[in-house]
Amino acid sequence: MNSGVKIIKRDRAHVLPNSVLRQDEKTGPQNEREIAGTIKNWIAELAQRRRVDELTARTRFLAAIHS
Repeated sequence: MNSGVKIIKRDRAHVLPNSVLRQDEKTGPQNEREIAGTIKNWIAELAQRRRVDELTARTRFLAAIHS
């Protein structure tokens, strides 16, 4: 999926390198991948919805002209 969105990562200097993670806690890169994937999916869904809305509008317009 190439959405043209550039993800800019935050500076992780404030995170301790030897900090202990809980079992259910995700690492920084895992969390970032999940967030980036979610945002890209939202963008793809929005683009798809716009295409469908545009097609519907064209169809209604042509139906109105020909009736």
